[in-house]
Amino acid sequence: MKRTLTLLLTGILANLTFSQTSKIEQVNTFIVKNSGSILDKEKDVDGYYFFYELDKLKKGDREFAIQILDKNLVEVAKKKYIDNKNTFLMKSVFNNQAMIFAMANIKEKKITLLTFDKKAEQKPTIEIPLESIEIRYILAMQQSGDFNVLFPVENKGFIFNRVIDNKKIGYSLAYYPTDGGQSWEYSSPKDSKEILSINPIEVNDKVIVALEASKPGILSRKFTIKTKVIDVKTGKLLFEKEYSKISKPRIINNAFLDKDSNIVLMGEYFKEGDNIFDDKSLGLFTEVINSSGQTLKENFTSWKEDVAKIAKVDGNYIDDKGYVYFHNIVRTKSNDYYAIGEFYKRTASAGGIALTALSVLGGGGGGASVTQLTITNSVIFKFNVDFKLTGIQEFEKGKSRAPSLSDFGSPQLNAHALKAYGAFDYEYTQLDKKNDRFYACFIDYERLKGEKNKNAFKTIIYDEGKLTEDKIYLSNNDSNFRILPAKIGNVLLLEYNKKSKEILLHLEKLNIK
Repeated sequence: MKRTLTLLLTGILANLTFSQTSKIEQVNTFIVKNSGSILDKEKDVDGYYFFYELDKLKKGDREFAIQILDKNLVEVAKKKYIDNKNTFLMKSVFNNQAMIFAMANIKEKKITLLTFDKKAEQKPTIEIPLESIEIRYILAMQQSGDFNVLFPVENKGFIFNRVIDNKKIGYSLAYYPTDGGQSWEYSSPKDSKEILSINPIEVNDKVIVALEASKPGILSRKFTIKTKVIDVKTGKLLFEKEYSKISKPRIINNAFLDKDSNIVLMGEYFKEGDNIFDDKSLGLFTEVINSSGQTLKENFTSWKEDVAKIAKVDGNYIDDKGYVYFHNIVRTKSNDYYAIGEFYKRTASAGGIALTALSVLGGGGGGASVTQLTITNSVIFKFNVDFKLTGIQEFEKGKSRAPSLSDFGSPQLNAHALKAYGAFDYEYTQLDKKNDRFYACFIDYERLKGEKNKNAFKTIIYDEGKLTEDKIYLSNNDSNFRILPAKIGNVLLLEYNKKSKEILLHLEKLNIK
């Protein structure tokens, strides 16, 4: 698992030439995920925002602060407000115009959406009453700390994704504009006899691409997954696609727009008749679709033939390395596509087997998974403009392990589910459009011979058609820690020191070889 919440900077490579520090004081309570980068029109980092508790007040109230720093860690604005102690932050995002905070209060049965502009000036507040089914969902999600509820629409607004109490269980996608546009809501049918949920996998200023899952009951393994494409301006469904067991069984992993604003779906394909939740995929596919839902072209990349051939290794490449989970896809000025991912396999879990054996003997520990995902090297697949695979480059990385959510179902299914729990080492990808570069960033736990193991922040840098790697070493500490993208060519190392009640900020320059 990633150790991003327990890291402290100890040293940097000798070739790093720039360092800058700052701190925010009198922070009573702070969770590192309640911070983020502010981007400019070119998607370069223009500053940072922080949400934290300042003080405990009388009658159960709390004083909170929203603080804005510029890209050089200089304070731009700081605003305070009072809220109830039972209120907690579900998620916050930034859309280049404004930042929004989804605050939940189970006791008062409501969600409050707080919006602030880049100067921390507060905009009108939105309150959403909570239904009983949604309260149960929120309580369950608190266990992981990941709420799949807010999505930024660049320079336009925000999408709020919630569970609703229909005849069974449904969903609602609500759009709140920040550019003066019209709000809208796209919801599942109220009389549906299915349990329905939705997961946006791509949200941009033109469309929302979302995966809708439905099943007849809680315990049922009979899933139907539809890919829905929604107009972000109007909230109207442009089209939907269903890939069934009989016809084109596929898992959609990624979606993005090509240079002509067509929608590109990328994922894994299966043999006809296979179950995508149980069987192994045959390889990768890309499908280019226009705004009317018409498929313009498709491309298939076989694990056993295409991937193994380019990798030039003995044996079965996919069996040796495992599967690939792709986190992001970047298009360069040469119209090549770089898919950034990590290898993973399902392996036996010694701890899970021991707990299961203990349960059989009557010693407790029931329900433990006996398998795990073992995550290894970073990998980048290169595709040409027609999405034909033209290159693969691996980067060494230590093993991370995450217990499977279920011993049943395919490794791919577990990987998709565990992504939300932070099981992978990937952090983010930053684009430098001006110089035609990108930075793909990971946390790695290096097991070193003859010395103490170390954590490292590793960056794969694309520059002038080549991929190189840079790293900053880190070590364990009891502090809360996070890594954020900084102005191009830099990284921000953020540490919360609970004892001194300070947020410590350290800006470091990456090495471009």
